[in-house]
Amino acid sequence: MKAMRGALVGAAILFLSACGSSDEVAGSGGGGGLTTNPVVESRAGEVYRQEVPVEKTGDTMVIQVMEPTQLEKGRTYPLVLQGHGYGGSRNIEPSGFQQRLRDAGYYVISIDERGNGESSGKVRVMSPDFEGQDLVGILDWAEDLEGLRRHGDGRMVVGSYGGSYGGMYQFLLAGTDPEQRLRVIAPDITPHDLVYSLNPNNVVKSGWGLLLTSAPELPLLGTLLGGGAPDPLVLLNSLLDILERGGTRQDNAIFEILTGAVVSNSFSESGNNFFKYHSVSYFCDGQPAGPQSFMLAQPDPLEVAPRPFAKIDALITQGFRDTLFNFNNGLENYECLKARGGDVRLLTHESGHILPLSVSTVPLPPGSNLEAALDPFYAALTLPGFQDAGGARSCGSLALDDMQFAWFEEKLQGKRGAVDAAMPIGKDICLSLAADDAITVRKVRRGGTSFEIDDSIPQFNSALGVVGAVLGNGAREALLATQPLYTAPAGGAVLAGIPTMSLNLAAPGGLGLDECTLPLGIGACDPILFLGIGHRKAGSTRWDLVDDQLTPVRGFGEHAGEMTGIAERLGEGDELALLIYGFHMQFPVTWSRDLLVPALTVGGSVQLPLLDPSEITRQGL
Repeated sequence: MKAMRGALVGAAILFLSACGSSDEVAGSGGGGGLTTNPVVESRAGEVYRQEVPVEKTGDTMVIQVMEPTQLEKGRTYPLVLQGHGYGGSRNIEPSGFQQRLRDAGYYVISIDERGNGESSGKVRVMSPDFEGQDLVGILDWAEDLEGLRRHGDGRMVVGSYGGSYGGMYQFLLAGTDPEQRLRVIAPDITPHDLVYSLNPNNVVKSGWGLLLTSAPELPLLGTLLGGGAPDPLVLLNSLLDILERGGTRQDNAIFEILTGAVVSNSFSESGNNFFKYHSVSYFCDGQPAGPQSFMLAQPDPLEVAPRPFAKIDALITQGFRDTLFNFNNGLENYECLKARGGDVRLLTHESGHILPLSVSTVPLPPGSNLEAALDPFYAALTLPGFQDAGGARSCGSLALDDMQFAWFEEKLQGKRGAVDAAMPIGKDICLSLAADDAITVRKVRRGGTSFEIDDSIPQFNSALGVVGAVLGNGAREALLATQPLYTAPAGGAVLAGIPTMSLNLAAPGGLGLDECTLPLGIGACDPILFLGIGHRKAGSTRWDLVDDQLTPVRGFGEHAGEMTGIAERLGEGDELALLIYGFHMQFPVTWSRDLLVPALTVGGSVQLPLLDPSEITRQGL
């Protein structure tokens, strides 16, 4: 069937080429595109449920097909795919954005990803051999949509959007599909390397790991990420659904990897290989997949080679306050696709995966000054909460939904100038500094002004590290756990980019590195510290962790490389500091368990991306 369709399309191309037809995408639905299944009669578009059996996996995928609001005889229509977040499900009725697409002449398909909603199978977190093949099956089915628009070479005109898990499927489909049909994408808050996201520097991100393990069973994560309160009725219905099914919807591999990592305080080699194979970086790096071996779970067949992505036009958006898939992920995805030669843009915002659990989110009476009320508190006690609340999904005044719509209008409908009209920053990168404040740069700064770290006083580790994490500012500064680095001059400054570090973690009391012979997580010589850049406003007591971002370091010796990306505007007299924790709520059960090393010294330097005005192409968007 598929081979026959390809032959028919090829024959149509040869015939139309002889008649002088264009190879470009048809314009705004004007009927200039190739199609093997034209609209025969004008009619109102429908919204309907569709089951798609996938022979290769044995899964049945359930999708919601949303036809253009009005199908007109002789016209053609591009397709836009939409995927939900982790543990979510497809849209039964069109969202506001989806209705906007339908009214503008698009097909929209909303997908129940494998193991989610009504689709069969188990959730394997975007395996190329399972979720990847199911997505290819959906695209194969969509080839026969009535009036589907095509490029001059017969390839369907298709784009995609979605956030988080709904961003991952776009990269997976683009990398897995043998025909590489998906060439226009708009992923939001998407990981680049799941090993980095879940196990940065070999320290398990246990706060998010514990939540993600249960996400497909309790469809509350989207509510939690937005800072809302879970709905008890949704929770009850989810639990009843699990009982009716007689089991969970998450593959045993996910449970085995994440629960094993929490128990042992370290990812297994198979766990690292599993998540690497499921990552965007697998296709970007071009390295073969490593072997997997599990006690209970089925390994991936590893049948999909790490073929480079095609030339893709990508509108990539990422949240600076996202503590699961941080800014570094978006930058890596941007650089990977940009190297393939497509039109690739990067914009940031103040939202993402947000769990606003901290003292700073305690409600006060209307009109109260929260920071002023809590300021004396931080002098005596510092509770390392998960993170503060997030902000809007916009980069300054640039609304990302409008930019996504314009992206599809230009890339799928052929409306030249639509992107520039909605996004008047050209191809510069938009860096969000606060809710209504952003700048643009031509290139993201890595590193910058270097500051030395005082190693004269040991840092607390293990059980003492938990105690040290809650000490007040005065005690932490005396113990060098808070090391002031910089004071903003008159006129302020902009901190935006990726800090770097060149640090040495040294053993106390003459303990030599040759004595560190036991595996990580169970023996001596296993210190773990969490590093972040703190911002203290002029006249304030409180140190605020910039964008709530942390970089863990583990083990004695040299630690050089990138820290987590951050962006913030500093006022005159504002201070920056290196904050060092032995414990943080983002890693609630995976701090150092090494009771034999109660303290260690930290020396070296950190480099901060304090931007020169010449690096900023636009201020205060």
